[in-house]
Amino acid sequence: MAISTIVLYTSTLAWIFPIFRQHRCNLFYFFLFLGISDPLTIFLLKIIHLKPGFITVIMAPILFYSININRQKPFTISKFEIFVFVITIALILIIRNYDIILLIMQILTLIRIIYKIIIELHHKQVINIFHLMLAFYMITSVASLIIYLNGDHQGIVLFYINLSFQILIAIFFSVFREDHPKLTYNITPAFQD
Repeated sequence: MAISTIVLYTSTLAWIFPIFRQHRCNLFYFFLFLGISDPLTIFLLKIIHLKPGFITVIMAPILFYSININRQKPFTISKFEIFVFVITIALILIIRNYDIILLIMQILTLIRIIYKIIIELHHKQVINIFHLMLAFYMITSVASLIIYLNGDHQGIVLFYINLSFQILIAIFFSVFREDHPKLTYNITPAFQD
């Protein structure tokens, strides 16, 4: 078995574990859809020979939406989130390269995570290392996809090296929860008398 195949299947397995760790957190749905995306893609690829990126592109706007879910409140969907779903469907019909659509959606998700970090920092003067790791994961995903879209041999090697690194990030999310108190730091301005 090729090293790339081992890395791919290990990554697929590694992203299932955060689903169970994040069960009672607000980001549970994000990790749920992220964790089932790859196994579902592999299953449908093997059974009905569906294009590999199709399921991932379908899951992308759901991941975008799930970043802002507050499990203590009823589910709501904004006009912008509906717009993102509609744009994704339109892009699927217009663009045949699913990786480009996925890149657009991952960039939007990254922006949404960074926005969430900034809002939390501004309103609560709190920085959550968990959210920073999530933003870092999305940055590596965007970078990995850009490298993959490059298409040369070195790009493919870098893609699998990045995928190996993302396994470590999955382990982090399998160990720590979003609400872990040691990952939350108060950022308060220092006043001099």
